[in-house]
Amino acid sequence: MSGDLLVVRDLVKHFPVRQGVFSRTVGAVRAVDGVSFSIPKGATLSLVGESGSGKTTTGRLLLRLIEPTSGQVTFDGVDVTRADRHTLRALRKRMQIIFQDP
Repeated sequence: MSGDLLVVRDLVKHFPVRQGVFSRTVGAVRAVDGVSFSIPKGATLSLVGESGSGKTTTGRLLLRLIEPTSGQVTFDGVDVTRADRHTLRALRKRMQIIFQDP
């Protein structure tokens, strides 16, 4: 995998569903469930899917703008899922999400 710039393994994000006066957790929304892919250096990836399919959530997870439930994201050899905030800041300057409105 030395030629891969981005490696994503078993990425998961479940959002808790809370209900009632005491905000008990009664379930979870599985926004992203077991996503894996890799992108070689010099390549481009388009993430395409229906509304509500987890595209935006996946992008936010890659940049760690939201914390994953589980899984691993590696960008240029650095484990994004375990990076401290200073490392994340430097990585985010090299990463980009582009949203396109058709």
